[in-house]
Amino acid sequence: MKEEAQSRPYLGVTERRRQLLDAAVEVMVEEGAGALSLRSVAQRAGVAHRLVNYAFGSKAALVAALLDRESERLAARVWAEPLPAETLEVAVAAALGSFLAEVRSDPRRFERLAELTALARASDALVDAARAESAAYRLMIAERLELWCAQRGVRLASLQVVISAIHAAADGLAEWWLTTRDDAQVEEVIGVLAGGFGGVRVMQ
Repeated sequence: MKEEAQSRPYLGVTERRRQLLDAAVEVMVEEGAGALSLRSVAQRAGVAHRLVNYAFGSKAALVAALLDRESERLAARVWAEPLPAETLEVAVAAALGSFLAEVRSDPRRFERLAELTALARASDALVDAARAESAAYRLMIAERLELWCAQRGVRLASLQVVISAIHAAADGLAEWWLTTRDDAQVEEVIGVLAGGFGGVRVMQ
């Protein structure tokens, strides 16, 4: 036991939290969001329970950290590139296409993340984490929209509404595809959703 402890490499706080969040993702994806706990993460990571408790302090803090990292990961991959400097309809269609491509690349992970978000919304201890996840995603959308406006030298009459609409369209698109797995209609569905943004007032 002593030799095993000595052979285990020391990890700083940042590296340890990253390791534990990786383990939390594995638990969530393989066993479901309901199986997520400090103990299950410790077992998956092969570390003592006290290390997870030290790193996060509570299940709520663990879930908050996981939601934050996963939503940031998703948003960064989907919104890493500027929106096409064409019409808003074309820009939104491109963004929704990128979003769905990410969902389709690892549907089980996305399903489990949606499950975890739903559990967080229903919990008094975790609802703030769910709201923070949504706020972080909306911020990324806002930054890309503002860059798109700057590229075109325009502004949107109702920026917050457009942000909310894109967020809602992305969530609805993901739910639809995860339920149907209908790849044949993807382009048409995205076209219809993006078409609604053609009526957004754009001002010089």
